[in-house]
Amino acid sequence: MSHRTMDWLMLLGCVSLWPGMVLAEVGSFTDCNEYFYRDAEPRGFATADTAEICQRYSNLYHFATLYDRPQRIPRWSAYTLGDPNCPGQAQKRSQWFVEPQLAHPDESPEMTTEAESTLSLDERRSSQAINEDYEDTSYDRGHLNPNAFQCNDNHIATFTLTNAVPMNPDFNRVHWSKLEKTLKAQLSGSCRNVGGKPYLVTGAVPRDTEKIPIEGEDKEGDRNRPYNRVSVPSHVWTAVCCDHGDNNRKFSFAFIGENKEASGLQIIPVEQLNTELSRLYKTPGPVEVFADDCGSESQKGQEVLSAMKKALYNTFQILLTDPYSQLVKRSKLDRETKMMTSQTLDQKKMQLMGLGFRVGISRLADGHSQFEKTYEQDNLAPAVARLARAAEALDRVCPFKELNFGVTATGWSCVKETRCECQGYAYSWCYTSDRNDWDYCCTEECTVNPESEVYECSRGDGSITKCSPYGYSMQTISGKVCRSDHPCGLYGKRYFWCYTDDEKNWDYCCSPQHRCGKHGYNYQWCYIRDPEKSWQYCAL
Repeated sequence: MSHRTMDWLMLLGCVSLWPGMVLAEVGSFTDCNEYFYRDAEPRGFATADTAEICQRYSNLYHFATLYDRPQRIPRWSAYTLGDPNCPGQAQKRSQWFVEPQLAHPDESPEMTTEAESTLSLDERRSSQAINEDYEDTSYDRGHLNPNAFQCNDNHIATFTLTNAVPMNPDFNRVHWSKLEKTLKAQLSGSCRNVGGKPYLVTGAVPRDTEKIPIEGEDKEGDRNRPYNRVSVPSHVWTAVCCDHGDNNRKFSFAFIGENKEASGLQIIPVEQLNTELSRLYKTPGPVEVFADDCGSESQKGQEVLSAMKKALYNTFQILLTDPYSQLVKRSKLDRETKMMTSQTLDQKKMQLMGLGFRVGISRLADGHSQFEKTYEQDNLAPAVARLARAAEALDRVCPFKELNFGVTATGWSCVKETRCECQGYAYSWCYTSDRNDWDYCCTEECTVNPESEVYECSRGDGSITKCSPYGYSMQTISGKVCRSDHPCGLYGKRYFWCYTDDEKNWDYCCSPQHRCGKHGYNYQWCYIRDPEKSWQYCAL
């Protein structure tokens, strides 16, 4: 699916006033302990210059934030996962709020728009970021408590600059956004819907040496605006805790990523995150995000992590990179790489890198033997094509055999030890069940035919076949989460759908060309067939 080139400056510069009002209280977490696992706030982050904020909207508390006054960004926000379905709710709001109490503790506990604030401009600037800091820059206002995780008043309350940090647009809108969507789906199905309570803490590591600049050359002539006020974080992280009455269902894990275009996202245990954050924040003592690390070694946590990784593989259409990757043409990898479900690769050496995973290998010889073993034992569908000679050090390395897709044109996984190839016929195909059911496979990228307006691809014999882009969505029209091994697709039908559990229950999916929305009506709907046929009501 193609990505549109967006004008970051226009997006950051165009704001209008939101007439609502947000309330917050600064100075204590007493009234928002419910957002902390075991009522214990994260330890080791506070300094003499941080402020504790219980974020309050419409006389109710919604989450907690530790705000760094000199850096003018939050160090972390603690929250819980809200209702996964928010039908009819706007995804974004145009106006962000400021917190007068950060300048004057005796001020009213109302967080308001800057236009409604009784503080002067200098007073607003004194201890927090304000809207003009993000104008005419190339940075997004990146939520820590994600607006997509919340509904209604909880959703509105996230749009405060005390919950925002400057994020690289590619990192925020691609890498971190995909991670948040996958995380929400997994926590809904594996924690919230089975009696658990998901606690989350998302934070940002301030960077003294880099502050938001303004785009353009004539800085001095721009509205008497001061510059370099707001710290651009080096890293963004999220710690997840599913608290459950049954200790076998309790689990935790964490993510940390670099706030840049070519970002590395690591999936690590909470105790490892604590150690890493202590180093990054340069804290004088230990860091503890969750009390007792919330069962980070549980079997359930490992199962959820496995499902998370698989969903991320499918979502990003994984690009397997390693010391050989620079020798393989990017266009060929983009065309041939679909997913990876490795059982032999060392998970501790695996990182999500941009739109792929990087695997660390200590020596070339180890890498060669490891990948030969991986190709023989794992279901890589496909991974790497062939090696080109590029350096004398690789002259004696035998080329790897080329691997083909393990997913058919309409989305079925190949079974019975078959994979997508000709297998005696002119077209590419594979078996999809033990009953000898089979399906065509794509030999080229699955794209939209501009004449028919349906997804089609070549099947290898000069003919074309209908197809569906694999892994384009993991959510059905009613907001249910697709089974991790069965994302939305055609699967031989005329409409898009997916299984939602192991009992073969299923639901429709929106067409990848027509996402859920109002589309000129007063209700949410989308087409489930191409081109623009058979619509259904849907939930965002």
